[in-house]
Amino acid sequence: MMQSQTSSLSLQKATQRNKIEPIFSFASIYSEVFKTNKRYIDVWGGRGRGGSHFGTSYFLFLIMQPEYFRGYFLRNTFNDIRDSLFRDFRDRLEENHTINQDDFHINENEMRITYIPTGNMIMSKGAKKDGSRSAKLKSLAGATHVLIEEADELGQDDFDQLDLSLRTVKAEKIQIIRIFNPPHKQHWLWENYILSDADIQGYYTASAKKESNTLSVFSTYYDNIVNINATTAERFESFKDRKPEYYWTIVRGLISEGMKGRIFSGWETVTDEEFNNVDARSIWGLDFGTSSPAGIVEIKVVKENLYAREQNYVGMTAKEIAIKLISLNVTDDMIIADSAEPLTIQKLRRGWDSDELTKEELEKYPKLLDGFNIYMAFKGPGSIYAGISKLKDFKVFYTESSSNLANEYREYKWALDKNKNPTDDPEDDNNHLIDPMRYVILSRGRHW
Repeated sequence: MMQSQTSSLSLQKATQRNKIEPIFSFASIYSEVFKTNKRYIDVWGGRGRGGSHFGTSYFLFLIMQPEYFRGYFLRNTFNDIRDSLFRDFRDRLEENHTINQDDFHINENEMRITYIPTGNMIMSKGAKKDGSRSAKLKSLAGATHVLIEEADELGQDDFDQLDLSLRTVKAEKIQIIRIFNPPHKQHWLWENYILSDADIQGYYTASAKKESNTLSVFSTYYDNIVNINATTAERFESFKDRKPEYYWTIVRGLISEGMKGRIFSGWETVTDEEFNNVDARSIWGLDFGTSSPAGIVEIKVVKENLYAREQNYVGMTAKEIAIKLISLNVTDDMIIADSAEPLTIQKLRRGWDSDELTKEELEKYPKLLDGFNIYMAFKGPGSIYAGISKLKDFKVFYTESSSNLANEYREYKWALDKNKNPTDDPEDDNNHLIDPMRYVILSRGRHW
C-alpha cells in the first residue's frame, strides 16, 4: 500500500452485486488522475517517487472495474517489461490481501493478465523489434489505456504511431500514462509544456500548458518519504556534491540542458577571435580514430580558466593527422595523445622517412620528416574520473565554431549501474574531444 505524508486516497471496488470488496490506496498526489479526462497523464520527477508503483496499482484498479478495460504495458523492447512493469504488477496483486488472486489468469510467456470475472485484460508490447518479436504499435487492438515506463526512451515517431492507433469506442476515455525521469529540455516530451528557470542555475521546471491534453503529476522521493529507507535517502543526497548533474536531474527531477546523468555544466562560449586573443600557449589534445573521429582540440589555460577549440572531428590515419597538424601551424607546440596507440605516437614523434613520402608530400609538408613534440597521455586506475574532476575545477569556455565539442558537452554522461545509480565512469561515447581535453589537463605538471 503506497501512502505519502499527506492523506491517501482510498478506493473500494463496487461489484455488480453491490458488495464492497477490494480496497485500493493511493497517495493523494495522484487524486487528479481519477478525475481527469485528459488523454496524456505524465507521472514524472525524481527517483524514489513511486511512479511505477502508482502506475501498476492504477492498472490493477482499472482491470477490476466493471467497465470495459484493455490495458497495455509498453517499453522500448518487449523483454524489458518482464523485470519492470509485469513484475511490479504481480507484486501489487500479491501484496493486496483484499483481492482474490484466483480471479486472475496470468500468461507468463506473453505477459498477459486477464481478470476472469469481466474478461478485462492487460497485455504487453515492445516499441522496437525484439529478437523474433515484431513491433507493431498500430496493432494495439481495443486499447483503452497504455502504461509506458521510461517513456523518455521512446522515439517521437514511435509514440505518434502508438497515439494514432488508440481510437476504440468501447470506452469513454482513452489514456496514455507516461512514467519518466526528466529528459533534457530539447526532448519531444516537453512539447506540451512550458519550461521555466529553476532556482538552480542551468536547470528548468516544467508545467503542462493549460490548453494541452496533458495532466502533469510531478513528485520526488520527498513525496514518498514514508516508503524510503533512511540509508536510501542518504544515498540520494550523497550525489549532491559528488555528481550534482545526476542529483538535480535524476534525484530532484529538474530538467537539464543536456542528457540525464550529464557530467558537465556551466560551460560558456567565446568567439574564435576571443580565443585567439587569449594570452597563453596552445596545448593540443589528440584522440586517435580512423572509422571514428580523430579528435583534435586546442587548449589554452589562464589561471582557473580553460579555453577550448575543436580542430578536427573526422577519422584520419597517422599521416593525415600529421598533415592536419601542419595545416594548423603546430610546429613545436606540445601535443598530448591517447597512450592506447604508442606506435602511432612514436611515428608522429620521429616523423617519416623520405622514401615513405610522395614527392608532393615532401615539397608541401617537409615537417613530416621532423616529427612533432608529442607525449603519451597519463592513464591508469581512476584516471578518467580524475581527469573529469580536474576539468570541473576550471571555468571552461569553448568556441562557437566547436559544434561537435558543444554536442559532447551536452551528451557526455555517467554510466549507470544495474540499479540506475551513476558509477564513477562515464559512458564510452561522445568523448572524442572531451577525452583529449582530459589528456591535456592530466599532463599539467608532468609535461607543461
